[in-house]
Formats: sequence, C-alpha cells, structure tokens
Amino acid sequence: MPRPKRSESSLPPPGSSKKRKHPQQPPPPPPAQGDVGGAADSGDVFVRCGELLDKLLWHEDGWVFAEPVDARALRLADYYTCISDPMDLGTVGRRLERRRYQDPWAFAADVRLTFRNAMSYNSPGDPVYESAAELSDIFESGWPSVLAPPDAERKRRLSDVLPRLPVGAQVMVAEIMRKRDGCLREENGMAELDLDKADAATLDELERLVAEHGAPAPLVGVGNVN
Repeated sequence: MPRPKRSESSLPPPGSSKKRKHPQQPPPPPPAQGDVGGAADSGDVFVRCGELLDKLLWHEDGWVFAEPVDARALRLADYYTCISDPMDLGTVGRRLERRRYQDPWAFAADVRLTFRNAMSYNSPGDPVYESAAELSDIFESGWPSVLAPPDAERKRRLSDVLPRLPVGAQVMVAEIMRKRDGCLREENGMAELDLDKADAATLDELERLVAEHGAPAPLVGVGNVN
C-alpha cells in the first residue's frame, strides 16, 4: 500500500505557524476497511465512516492531521489555551476501530472538531488553515453518502419490509409503484413490485411510507417484491 503523499511545499503540523520547520511524519497505513468498527458488511454505516476517514487520511495533506498536536515539541505555549478540546484524525480512527462511537454523528463531530481546531488556531492563508478547509469540504461532500445507504441495500431492506405492511399501506405502495413505468406488474389480482427499477426518489417515498406505518403486519394483497 503506498505511503501518503506530501505536498511539495511541506506543510507544518496543525496548530503551528507556517514559519515552523517541524513537519510530522506521514501516518502509518490506516486499518483495513473491513476491520473498521468490527463491521464486515460493506453497507454498514460505520464501514462507510471508515471509508470516508481513509479518504481524508490518504489525501496529500491528510498526514498533517493524523496525529495529536505536540504543543510542547513545537513550542506552542498558547495552544491549549486556544484549543480546549484537541482532536485529530488518528484518534478518530482508533475510536472508530474500537467501537467507541455510538452513532455516526459522534464520529462526524470529532472529524469536524479536528478541522475546526486547526482553522481556529491558524489564520486564513496559513497552509494548515487552507488544508483544513479543503479536507473539511471533502468530508462534508462525502458525509451524505455515509448516512444514506447505497440503493442496493435500501432495496434489499424494502423488499423484506414492504410485503409485511398493513393492507392499507400496501395499497399505497402499489399506487407509488404504479406511477413508475415497469415498477409494478399486476396479474390475477396480485401486484408484484420490481424494486430493481425503482430510482432513488421512489425509494425515498417508500421509506417514508414504511416509517409512517410503524410495525409491519402479515402480507395481504401484494405479491413478491423483487
């Protein structure tokens, strides 16, 4: 596995001045994605957290945020006065691997804290500030995909739940699918859903319907869901 790249103009560690000459070493390779949080399912939300964290760490400036700021070694006398809650991506990774996060939002809070600290201690135009801003943008653009399961996983879950919804809800499901060409086949009074042809907007609508109608009931009236 390749080592993280450094930019040609080597950046100082987070929290330091661009005039300092004490760059940290690149981080060791992050844990394998399948091992993050002990999750083996590629659709697991914490695996997706780990994948996004890997993307940040393997960015050419990711090494800058991979370890805690060593304020003593860098002679940053005011660092802990300015930064009351230090955080870094290496600590985030270890917490993720040890299942310390109860939900993905706690993971996101620590990642955001890492970049917020760097941007608070440094000023706009400083290399550390600009790297933190860039990586923060990468994180925020990737965050929605962590929360929203891939469509294949959503379809699998819906295929299990929809046939067990109450009769009234199943009628509403059929109406939703009937509006989408090819998503509903009717034969001998039975409606058969084809979720493979459903787009993301349709899946969103079906998930809202499932959430509104609570605990599913035995199947009545809707045929197999593919």
